[in-house]
Amino acid sequence: MAKNESFFIRGTVTPDDSQTFVQTQIDLSSYVSALGKSIVKIRAIEGEWHQDDNGAIPNAAPFMDANEAGFAAWQLTTQSNAGLVSLDDRTTIGKGQIWCHNTNDASFPPAQVYSDSHLPQHYSDGFLVAVEDIYLGAMGSDKWASTSNLTFSIVLECEVMTLTQSAAMALALSQQ
Repeated sequence: MAKNESFFIRGTVTPDDSQTFVQTQIDLSSYVSALGKSIVKIRAIEGEWHQDDNGAIPNAAPFMDANEAGFAAWQLTTQSNAGLVSLDDRTTIGKGQIWCHNTNDASFPPAQVYSDSHLPQHYSDGFLVAVEDIYLGAMGSDKWASTSNLTFSIVLECEVMTLTQSAAMALALSQQ
């Protein structure tokens, strides 16, 4: 891979409408080796909430129950977690959430949405990762239509970087 060349890593997690935190592991071991001095810089994250492949309208906007308001939240971290963590948690790479309201008398995508996110592209030079696995977690309220199979998918724009072995190891240890 050429120096400073971007590549993309994708991930998906399906919290559905269970009000339960779920997460999936994203393997970076092909790119990260603290002993080998290579790390990954995450330049940017793009994400979307959608129905899963088995949703009422696969990969379309998720539906909410009639006349309901709810939320959905996601996070990308350097450690496995049992639930959502705050932005000041040292394992947090990026996170976001939406608060939604379906004002219709039937199940539809929300008519009102407020979103909030904190992403590596908001930083001056991305986010450096020196661990071999990162974790995409999410949860949604019970106000999402069960036929939607609420899902969050991300695309990470990444770059492999080289540090000294001691710097790579120190970064890896700080992220565990």
